[in-house]
Amino acid sequence: MEKKENPVYSETAYDDAFRTMEGRCDDLLIPFVNHLFGENYDRSAVITRLRNEHYIEHEDGSEEKRITDSYFEISYRSVTKKYHLECESRKYDGSILVRVFEYGAQIAIDEGEKSTYKARFTFPESGVLLLKAGNETADKAAIEICMPGGKVINYDIPLIKISDYSVEEIFREKMFMLIPFYIFNYESRLEDINNSEEQLNQLLDDYEELFTRLEKEQDSGNLSAVSYDAIIRLTYSVAYKLTMKQDNVQRKVGDVMGGKVLDLPCFKAYDQGLEQGLEQGREQGIEAFIEDKIEDGVSVDVIKSKLCKRFVISEEKSDEYIAKYINQ
Repeated sequence: MEKKENPVYSETAYDDAFRTMEGRCDDLLIPFVNHLFGENYDRSAVITRLRNEHYIEHEDGSEEKRITDSYFEISYRSVTKKYHLECESRKYDGSILVRVFEYGAQIAIDEGEKSTYKARFTFPESGVLLLKAGNETADKAAIEICMPGGKVINYDIPLIKISDYSVEEIFREKMFMLIPFYIFNYESRLEDINNSEEQLNQLLDDYEELFTRLEKEQDSGNLSAVSYDAIIRLTYSVAYKLTMKQDNVQRKVGDVMGGKVLDLPCFKAYDQGLEQGLEQGREQGIEAFIEDKIEDGVSVDVIKSKLCKRFVISEEKSDEYIAKYINQ
């Protein structure tokens, strides 16, 4: 079987891993947010995943879709904050700051408060996970917005680098969301490891220690079964893609992790439980879209056309939604 035909292979393995953990695993996401943004959320914090597809409408009527890696809000003790996270697998060169600003601006526009003589736009808290940053990369970046009159607004973007975290630090800070990407700490040495049995055995020992400690976290109640399963599978998928050119590493790591990857019932049950919530969120998004277009004076025919395109639904289904929400 060709490597890319293996079921564990995914061309988008890194993005898939990040989005899966962000979208499924509250007990992974909350410590990550706490560490990145200096928050102090506990298990009572409520996470709501928000629409991460945003459309820029151009003057000619065309639309450009932009998708963030993750966009969500956390409500805690009567305070709600919105967050936008990106996972960058390319070597950091600062170019992602443009993307972060574009996404943040579009989120602010989509959810802005508008009246006849005033518009208020609120940017989300934004941060970036860097998989290939070196030690010389700073812990945060900044976007400066220069306003008329000389006023400058700083939009700070904290950066998390995989290279900064040992196994000990990951467990001390409860940064379990980093585990699937831990293999990136070995990226520069993979060719040497592939040709050295001693170094390869050390790599396997490191992973055995990591998974043994991870299992203890689950046994002690610090990690849900769903999150444990997700980390194991995603670690395998990420490692498989990163080691495509190192046959010995890929085979040995696969032996260790392949036996741990099981399609357990709890993961399937979680997927099934999500279906109802996802459908409800989709319905709310369609309702908000229609109401927004009506307020902007957009005709029903244009709304219908945009509904079909935006939410990938039939004209008949679009008619049902329009009848439901315009005439309610």
